[in-house]
Amino acid sequence: MSSQPPPRVRLGHGGGVSLTGEGALNTSKTIRRLLSYLRPYWHRLTIVAALSLIGTLCSLAGPFLLGRAIDGFIAQGNLDGLSNLVVLLVAIYIAGGISGVIQGQIMVTIGQHFVARLRSHLFSHIQTLSMAYHDMHAVGDLMSRISNDTDAINQSISNGLIEFTTNVLLLGGIMITMFLLNWKLALGTATLLPIMLFITAWVTRYSRKAFREVQTNLGNLNSVMEENIAGIRVVKAFAHETATFEQFLATNAQYRQAGTRADIITAALGPMFNTMNIVVIAAVALLGGWLALQDIVQVGVIATFVIYVRNFFQPMRAIAMLYNQLQSALAGAERIFVVLDAAPTVQDVAGAPPLPPVQGEVVFEHVSFAYQPGKPVLIDVSLEARPGQTIALVGPTGAGKTTIISLLSRFYDRTEGTITIDGYDIRDVQQATIREQMGIVLQDTFLFSGTIMENIRYGRLDATEDEIIAAATLANADRFIRLLPQGYQTVVSEQGHNFSQGQRQLLAIARAVLANPRILILDEATSSVDTRTEVQIQEALLRLLEGRTAFVIAHRLSTIRNADLVLVINDRRVIERGTHDELIAQRGFYYDLYMSQFRRSRVKIPVAK
Repeated sequence: MSSQPPPRVRLGHGGGVSLTGEGALNTSKTIRRLLSYLRPYWHRLTIVAALSLIGTLCSLAGPFLLGRAIDGFIAQGNLDGLSNLVVLLVAIYIAGGISGVIQGQIMVTIGQHFVARLRSHLFSHIQTLSMAYHDMHAVGDLMSRISNDTDAINQSISNGLIEFTTNVLLLGGIMITMFLLNWKLALGTATLLPIMLFITAWVTRYSRKAFREVQTNLGNLNSVMEENIAGIRVVKAFAHETATFEQFLATNAQYRQAGTRADIITAALGPMFNTMNIVVIAAVALLGGWLALQDIVQVGVIATFVIYVRNFFQPMRAIAMLYNQLQSALAGAERIFVVLDAAPTVQDVAGAPPLPPVQGEVVFEHVSFAYQPGKPVLIDVSLEARPGQTIALVGPTGAGKTTIISLLSRFYDRTEGTITIDGYDIRDVQQATIREQMGIVLQDTFLFSGTIMENIRYGRLDATEDEIIAAATLANADRFIRLLPQGYQTVVSEQGHNFSQGQRQLLAIARAVLANPRILILDEATSSVDTRTEVQIQEALLRLLEGRTAFVIAHRLSTIRNADLVLVINDRRVIERGTHDELIAQRGFYYDLYMSQFRRSRVKIPVAK
C-alpha cells in the first residue's frame, strides 16, 4: 500500500523539459543569482516551505498510523478506536492533498512571474547590446536563451523545485521515523540503501547520456529543416530536392536511433525500479518477520516499514530525475547570465546630454577603425559634409563604405579620430538622439510582421495615416500598394517575402521619408529595383534630399552624378574626392570604375540562331 501518489517526473524525450544532463559550470554562483530574482517572492516562498513541510508530515503520518491501527486496534478488536483512527487518517490525507494543491498554485504563479521578469530583463538587455555583439552571436542562439532556457527555468521552479524539496524532506523523514520506530529493523533496511543508490546513479548516468544525444540530434534535425525550408527557393532553383531529402533522411535516422535508445531506457526504468522495490520489501518483510518471532518488533511496525520502503523508492527515483532537470535549468540560467553580463561596447558617457536638433553638418577628422584589434578597415578618413549636401561613397566591395555609415550612426565607436555633427562629438551625446535625427535605408531591407501601414509607421510611431500615405507617395510606393487587394492593410509575411525586393525597398524608403530626418543615409537604396523604378526613386529622392545632408552608397555610379561630393574608398582609405565631372577628368580610379560599368552596360549579348 502506498501512502502518496507517484512523483510527477517526465522521463520521455518528447514534451516537457528535456533531460539533457547539461550542468552549470558554476552552480553556486548561478543559484545565488537566481535567488536574487526570487527575492521579491520570499513571503510566498515561506508559505510554500511551510506547506511542503505539512505535506511531508502528512505523508509520514499515514504509514505510522496504519501501523498503530494494526497493533493497537485491529489486534485488540477495538472497532471504536479503529474508526476514530480512520477518520484521523482521512483528515491527514485530505490536509496533505490540500497543502499540495495550494503550494502548487503558488509556485506556478511565482514561476510565471519570475520567468516573465527574467525574460523581460534579458530582452531589454539584448536591445542595449552593441552591433559588435550581434555580429558575433547567432540570432537562433539568442532566441534559444530567451525562450528555451527561460522555459526550462520556469518548469524547474514551478514543478521541479517543489518536488525536489518535498522528496528530499520525505527521504530524510522516512529514515528518521524508521529509526525512531525500531532502530534494529531500520539499520537492517539501511544496509540495502547503498545498493539502491548505486543502481539509481548508474541508471541515471546512462539515461542522462541518452537524453543528451537525443537533444543533440534533435537540434541537428531542426537545423536541417529550418535551413532548407527557409532556403526552399534556392533548393528548387538548383533542383536539389532529392539531395536535401537524403540529408534530412540521414539526420532523421540519427535522431530516431538516439530516440529509440532513450525510450528503451525509459521503458526499462519502471520495471527496474519496481523489481528493486519488491526485492527490498521482501528483505524487510523477512527481517521483520524474524524480529517479530523474537518479540523485538510488532507486526504493525513491520507494515509501516514496508510502506516506508515502498515510498522510499519513489522520492529517490524522482530526485535522480529531477536533479538532471534542475541541472539543465541551472545550465540555462548560466547561459542567460552570460548574455546579461555582456556590456555594450558603445555606451553613452555619464550624464551625456541629448543631441539638439541639427542642421546636418558632419565632419570626420582622421578617423580610423578596426572591428578586430590590429586589423583596421578604415585608416585616416577625413570628410566634411555641409548642411544640405549629398556625399556619395563609392568603391569596390569591402572597401569600408558601409563602415563609414555605421560609425556615423554610432553602431560602432571609431578607434582613432573624431566625428562631429554640428560641432558635437557624437561620443559626448546620447546615441539614441543621434539616430532619431537620421533616416537610414539599408541595403538589406527588413520588414516586420504586420501591415504595410504599420511597417511604414515604424519610421515615426505617432504618424497619422495621411502622413504615411504621403510618405509612400513621395517614395513612389503608393501606386503598387493601392493595387493590392487590402491596400495599406495588406499583411506582410515573414521578412516581407510576399513582396519583391524592389517593393520592399520602396517601403523602406517610405519609412525613412516618414521619419523626416535631417541626415539621410542610403546604403544601396536602389540596388534591387529595375531601371524604370530606379528613375522614379531618383525623382522622389531629389525631392527628399532637398535641404538635408545625405550620404549615398551606390555601386551604380550613374545614380550619383548629381552628388555634391564623391569620395572614392579603396584599400581602407579615401583615395580620391571631388564631383563626378572632376573625377572623370582626373582619369584615375573612379574613371576606370565608371568606364568599366559604362562598357558593361553597352555590351550586347549574342542571340543564338
